[in-house]
Amino acid sequence: MMINVKWVLHRLPHGEIGLLLIFALLGSFEGVLNGFVLGRLPSLTQATTVQRYQYLGQALVAYAGTYTCLFIFQLLIQDALRRLNIALKETLLTVSFETSEAPSAGLNRLTNDAAQIQGRYFEVILAILSAGFGAITAALFVLVTNWMMGLISIAFSALTMVPMLFGQTKLAALGKRWSTANAATLAAGSDWLEGRGDLVQYQAAGSFFVRVKQRLAVSEKRLQQQTNGQLRVQYGNWMLTVLTLIGPLAIGFWLIHVGGFGVTISVLLTLLLSVDHVTMNIRMLIQYWSQLTGTRELRRLPQAPTPLLSQRTPTHGEGQIDVQRLTIAYGDQPILAATDLALTPGTKLLVSGPSGSGKSTLLRVLGGWQQPTGGRVLVDGEAPAPAKTTYINQTPWVFAGTVRENLTLGQTFTDDALLAALGQVGLTTELGDEPLDRVIAPDQASISGGQLQRLALARGLLRKRPVMLLDEITAGLDDQNAKQIRNLIYHLPNTIIEAAHHFDDQQLQTDHVLHYQLTAAHTLAKMS
Repeated sequence: MMINVKWVLHRLPHGEIGLLLIFALLGSFEGVLNGFVLGRLPSLTQATTVQRYQYLGQALVAYAGTYTCLFIFQLLIQDALRRLNIALKETLLTVSFETSEAPSAGLNRLTNDAAQIQGRYFEVILAILSAGFGAITAALFVLVTNWMMGLISIAFSALTMVPMLFGQTKLAALGKRWSTANAATLAAGSDWLEGRGDLVQYQAAGSFFVRVKQRLAVSEKRLQQQTNGQLRVQYGNWMLTVLTLIGPLAIGFWLIHVGGFGVTISVLLTLLLSVDHVTMNIRMLIQYWSQLTGTRELRRLPQAPTPLLSQRTPTHGEGQIDVQRLTIAYGDQPILAATDLALTPGTKLLVSGPSGSGKSTLLRVLGGWQQPTGGRVLVDGEAPAPAKTTYINQTPWVFAGTVRENLTLGQTFTDDALLAALGQVGLTTELGDEPLDRVIAPDQASISGGQLQRLALARGLLRKRPVMLLDEITAGLDDQNAKQIRNLIYHLPNTIIEAAHHFDDQQLQTDHVLHYQLTAAHTLAKMS
């Protein structure tokens, strides 16, 4: 996926694009106003006072009208930037979400990459309109003034394109190197902040911060290299600009001497006042070109294998699970040997095993979050997918907002349905008189760990998925809360597969829960 001109055009209204073009054209006359207005001064030596004041009035209208058009053009640019920035950040967040990027990488896109694309792509594209029309208008004006000297001046102006022709590939590589280094810096900074507890208790803050400083130094060096590359191209343009000013004058003086093509000092004065805008706008176009090139890699976004935001809501069955010759491995490290298992709807199964034995991996495969190494899993006769089952781990996600918002996640449910889900997990009374309006602040421990897990269960029950996959959901709870959670889940109508390290054998027997252990031999051994 590429953020390019086509992407930009699809996100701006056609009417606004038309207005941008119109006012960019009208504003481009600013570059030839001085040549047009001041170039007429010699003709006023024999004019009457009335003619001179008419000249001033025309000049006033020309200047005021042109600058008004420029003002409107700038207002249109700001509105276009607003639209493009909204679309860009929505796109970046969507890409990060659908490709399962780490939060630090996604935030890097949303902040640094978005700022780079805005400043060095969106703003540049819009500025190209002004510079492009300015160069065309000024070029036409100098050609009309004197076609020979106009051609000579424009030819000299074209020389300023040379540095960019040789520097664009290098600038693109420098832009990519900076983005990579900056992402590493953000990741190191995130590690530094998130690991504060361990760094303090092990007195490793100073030594670990060396790693952060090293990556920061590299990213800033890469940014400096990128900027220096652009400056070298700009310096080459400046030197050639000197040549574009002196060269045409030297030729013009020679033509005056030989009397060729009607060149006079007045013509040279008019051209000098105007051709600078041809040179200046071409130089700006080259500079903008270098900026566009420098953001090429930033604008190249990974494509998600399946667009999650546009997926249709799947239909749900009864909760039948069939595991057929399923094998799971990480490279050469086996997790599960070939296994067959059939669970009828409503079955309750607990999978135990030592830490690191692969219980979580097994749940992820059963839920469609990870592909098996061999064999297959069928949920109600179809391949599993995250949207077909409910998966909950020991640290369920909640965000700052009301219970209603945390349950619905922006989707539409009736209050009766929400209260019914809370009732299934015993939260209707614990969260106050108006439980749906109860405000949750995760960073302030506004609800207990047991309540948090039950809220996550209610969120899953609300969607009526027939299969629930529970990954160590009682690991952080005391025995009483753990038993309360299990009493709830073992009496739900759903098919339940729970991975757990600690459990109560008596409770499993009382509630008729199947118990399989993931063994050192990578098999599922039935325990009860």
